[in-house]
Amino acid sequence: METSIQLAIPEHISISQYRAMLTTGQIPKVKIKRASPEEDLHRSCMEWVLLSTGRHPILHWIVHCPNGGKRPKGEAGKLKGMGAKPGLPDLILPRRHMRWLGLAVELKSPTGTVSPDQKDWLGAFVADGWLVAVCRSLDEFIAVLQVFLEGGDESSLPTLWRPARP
Repeated sequence: METSIQLAIPEHISISQYRAMLTTGQIPKVKIKRASPEEDLHRSCMEWVLLSTGRHPILHWIVHCPNGGKRPKGEAGKLKGMGAKPGLPDLILPRRHMRWLGLAVELKSPTGTVSPDQKDWLGAFVADGWLVAVCRSLDEFIAVLQVFLEGGDESSLPTLWRPARP
């Protein structure tokens, strides 16, 4: 059985309105013990995506492939055998929109670093015409999504991924 939550979301919602809705309880807040600041950020970003999908249906296609994290050796081996690869960005939206062929976002804590495998994936997506960013806050994530959704100028994004030149 599929359940659907219908929320009264305005046509356009600013970051401050989103935060106010969270504070006043208009958006359900799920109390879950979180493992890390990166997981907190990931959940906040996906809550924003859920709230924005009605206005931007393409967000239905944003996905997280659970490649990372600590797992028992048996489960890690099983996932590797099924095609899991290290470094895949946290969130990908594999659909053409505006001038990009897709969107790839790596989420990091304020002190997190991008691994060599992640750099390879991010560089490959840039080379293929995707909008690619590394975000360390909800505000950065929303700014990237707004550029992707509205076709804005990505050069102003401090989170934009630019591969190092050889």
